[in-house]
Amino acid sequence: MKPRHFIRPFLFSLLIFFHGLAYGDEGYPERTSINDRLLTESAFLTGFGTSKIEKGHYQPILLIWHLGMDLEKYFPKMKDWGGSFSGYLEPQFNPVINPETDFEFGIGLGVQYTHPLTDRLSAYISGSVGPHYISVVTRDQANGFIFSSTVGGGLYLFITKNSALNLGYRLRHISNAGLARPNQGINSHFGVIGYAVFF
Repeated sequence: MKPRHFIRPFLFSLLIFFHGLAYGDEGYPERTSINDRLLTESAFLTGFGTSKIEKGHYQPILLIWHLGMDLEKYFPKMKDWGGSFSGYLEPQFNPVINPETDFEFGIGLGVQYTHPLTDRLSAYISGSVGPHYISVVTRDQANGFIFSSTVGGGLYLFITKNSALNLGYRLRHISNAGLARPNQGINSHFGVIGYAVFF
């Protein structure tokens, strides 16, 4: 697949992300009362990852739409932790630039705990799992249907009351649970940056 073929999916993901966003007023973040909204966060994340495989380096570029949902409305006792718990979905299409031009796509289902550090800075930890598809051909891992599991953490730097920059790190493992051979798995380290809007 040629690099120009990634332009349309990338532009489509940006269009979905920015369509219908409600921008917040200027100011610092405040904890708002629980409302009836299903979604409480919409974010676009990108990042670069690397790992070693038989062919050399495996290097995907993340293009993720992060959709967060407040879990405390369903599990009120979570408020006792002092931060906030959310669940999230992450549909994604990830171009792979090395060892050759390939791609990944899939969805992650995860949970996240966020804790305020100052008025404008919050830290979070997260973890997710989900089905994916990879096109790369390598002796380390069969291509096609796989599972992805990810853990990570990072910081929200609020630039308005309801929007923030997201700076983070992720460790991701992909393999197919023994459904095909080879199945050594691919472990990747990612630096992540994004922009989030909270509702």
